[in-house]
Amino acid sequence: MAPPVASVIAIDAMGGDSAPGPEVEGAVAAVRERGSRVILLGDESRLRAELHRLGAAHLGISIRHCTEVITMDDHPGQAVRKKRQSSMRVGFELVRSGEAQAIVSAGNSGAMLACGLFVLGRMRGLDRPGIAVIMPTLEPGLFGAPPRIGECVLLDTGANVDVKPQTLAQFAVLGATFAKLRATSPRLRPRVGLLSNGEEASKGTALLRQTHALLQASSSRSFEYVGYVEGRDLFQYRRPPGQALREGGLDVVVTDGFTGNVVLKTAEGAGRFIADLLRSEVKRSLLAKLGALLMMPALNSLKRVVDVDGRGGAPLLGVNGVAIICHGRASARAIGRAIAVAEEHVQSGLVEATKVAVSAHRFADGSASTDPNTSQPEAE
Repeated sequence: MAPPVASVIAIDAMGGDSAPGPEVEGAVAAVRERGSRVILLGDESRLRAELHRLGAAHLGISIRHCTEVITMDDHPGQAVRKKRQSSMRVGFELVRSGEAQAIVSAGNSGAMLACGLFVLGRMRGLDRPGIAVIMPTLEPGLFGAPPRIGECVLLDTGANVDVKPQTLAQFAVLGATFAKLRATSPRLRPRVGLLSNGEEASKGTALLRQTHALLQASSSRSFEYVGYVEGRDLFQYRRPPGQALREGGLDVVVTDGFTGNVVLKTAEGAGRFIADLLRSEVKRSLLAKLGALLMMPALNSLKRVVDVDGRGGAPLLGVNGVAIICHGRASARAIGRAIAVAEEHVQSGLVEATKVAVSAHRFADGSASTDPNTSQPEAE
């Protein structure tokens, strides 16, 4: 059997805060290290200058000249409609035409959502797509071994500030499908929790209580709904002794885009604070420095776990194509990792598997699709 053909990844090389340097450097690293196939999108003269600076002009990396750029200050919907020759929009057009199988961008995340809707279209049966981020967790070790690093999918983390109960319930399907395709997912029916301010049925907003009721009443072979969860449950695979309700941890946590984005950025800030605090304390005495030296393997492992660049980017789930959203300040390493993530999602059949899961799921109210044309691009 012939080996699978490598996916072509379109790179919006003009979207990030420091573009096009990190984008081009990350793409070059992906080509050199893994033989990735990429198309750089943006100002051709600037892109060729970057390739020359990196000594990569001979690699034959494809460039598609684009005359416009969607900036972080642009209104997402208006920019996508008006800037049809922007590097981001052209990248989505390449995915829709099949010339590329995925797009990676560190640009305006709102514009990424708009491009996903206008160019690729929502999957049939979905109200809105969502952005999924992998959060690290601690899993119990086997046979008394130390805990292992696991993961939990947090969805949505910024695409939808205002949502309906059915939208959140649909996120459970998106997140569960994504979790099942992850190599580290231990369950055929991922465990899904709804983020709230407590576990009791009386907690939460009216939106959360309606969503909770909808998920409770909806039997599903694709995921197991465990009820309300709190922010601490994101990182904690098992509850401490004496705290009942469930055993076995979470695979997916569902929330709206506003709350999810706050959770994500709070976690990132807390991680940086702890790292800065450790560095400060280590410098206080010779004994602390010696202790840090002895702990260096453990500290390096911790650094890898909380390393944002190592995650690359987050997929926009629910559109008819693979789109990876990177942080605006993404480094070259993060871009290179995002390209690898895009390749993994294409090869795993994420889009096709999600379509099947969404079309097969029925909620308690009997709903499956709110719009019979949602598999088509949205009207501009």
